[in-house]
Amino acid sequence: MGGVLARVIYALVLAGVLAVATWISFSRFVAGTSTKVPNLSGLTVDEATARAAELGLSAVVDTAQDAFDEAVPAHRVRAHLPGPDTAVKEGQTVRLFLSLGPKMIRMPDLTGQSARTAAVALVRQGIAEPALAAARLPGPPGVVAQGVAPGAVVAPGERPGLLVNRGLPDPAWVMPDVIGRDFERVRGAFEARGFRIGGVKGQAYEGAAAGTILRQFPQAGYPVTRKDAVSFVVSAAEGAS
Repeated sequence: MGGVLARVIYALVLAGVLAVATWISFSRFVAGTSTKVPNLSGLTVDEATARAAELGLSAVVDTAQDAFDEAVPAHRVRAHLPGPDTAVKEGQTVRLFLSLGPKMIRMPDLTGQSARTAAVALVRQGIAEPALAAARLPGPPGVVAQGVAPGAVVAPGERPGLLVNRGLPDPAWVMPDVIGRDFERVRGAFEARGFRIGGVKGQAYEGAAAGTILRQFPQAGYPVTRKDAVSFVVSAAEGAS
């Protein structure tokens, strides 16, 4: 019986000791010195760690929260938890979130693209519309040079320059005077040289053999290219129009 009583007394004493220890620990926590978290944004990790230590806090980097930030340089604190001015107890840990710096956008290769297609491609990637310059050069039309080389980083807000080739102008010839000549022979000569024959209208004309050219468009002396349509009015047989 005495042994049971001793064990009961021992258990009560132990419970009392634990309760007192718990109360003392809680009292110390409640009565412990509190402080406010300083604003660590924009500081380096070493600077933030030292500033936190001055107030009895520890600081650790949470790499899972690294992110791009247009306003904060790379490797500096962009935010932290608890945030600035939060009341905490001494010894609490502050998690630091670092900046990766501004998001880097690399210039695509736009060689050969039209000015419009190139501009759309840049805007879709978050780059400003390009500053365009045009030239007439041998070779196919399209972008032939870029102010920012393909693969290079484009600075925020930068308008990359593009040189666009519009191709050489179409060669032009002087329209000869073919009035009074036979239309079929003239048409054959023009078509053999790659010119397009446009409208051909017949008109009765006294004294002119059928098929004689009466008028021409363009007129003699005007420039004409292979993209232009050459039109004629030719004399028609009696009763034809």
